[in-house]
Amino acid sequence: MFSFFKRKPKKKRIACGDTTAPNTTISYDPDLVDLLKDDHQSLLMHYMRIEKKAKEQRFREVCNELAQFKSLFHQHIMLENVKLYVYLNRTISKDTDNCETIKTMRREMRHIGKAVNQFIDRYNIWPWNDAMERDFMPDLQQIGSALVERIKTEEEHLYPLYNPPVQIDVS
Repeated sequence: MFSFFKRKPKKKRIACGDTTAPNTTISYDPDLVDLLKDDHQSLLMHYMRIEKKAKEQRFREVCNELAQFKSLFHQHIMLENVKLYVYLNRTISKDTDNCETIKTMRREMRHIGKAVNQFIDRYNIWPWNDAMERDFMPDLQQIGSALVERIKTEEEHLYPLYNPPVQIDVS
């Protein structure tokens, strides 16, 4: 009869130590975004080293840098996939635009990851032939442009969505 008098449950943020994404054991990590941003800086530094060595035609050293870049890239992707995307998929409401943004960004990252892996697989061998030396810089610049754009998008649009889960206070 007086159901309109019932208070709506309040949303409240809970302490970080007690926060996991619903139906997972993945906890909110207040340092995760900073770690991911640090990864971005490391990846960009390695990219610049690769670019510098390629311009100096030190292609054997480029191969060594590519192996390090590949390792850093894969670690970053794994961290994002496990700790960020799964967490966001479980904590963001399914009916929001943010949910679609997350799905789209995850799908795009798979494509970027595939392109980066193909690039590294092509050039992470020794010795290089003339065609590889000729094609390397344009290919590297294409990968670099995609990574810079992706980093910008993640840091501006995806990472701000990462927050402690909201729980309903029924008191």
